[in-house]
Amino acid sequence: MLRNQDGSNLAFQQVESLPVSTWPTADVPQMLHLDTVVPDVAALEQARERALELGARLLLDRSQDPDEPLYVFADPSGHPFCVFVN
Repeated sequence: MLRNQDGSNLAFQQVESLPVSTWPTADVPQMLHLDTVVPDVAALEQARERALELGARLLLDRSQDPDEPLYVFADPSGHPFCVFVN
């Protein structure tokens, strides 16, 4: 359990197995989708490099989107997550 002073919490539960999501198709839906934000495009690029260094796989590149630049990655287990400019 991660607790924030403002009262928001984030809890995780361990399971024996979790099938890899087939996002963007719905054959195996996501169980969780975590979005993280960065302050600007330079930080977005730093986050992309770090995610790839840690074993993420790039699923979608919308870094050039003028309204909402973002990347969608899969973690090493194949589950998607996003990083976008706030």
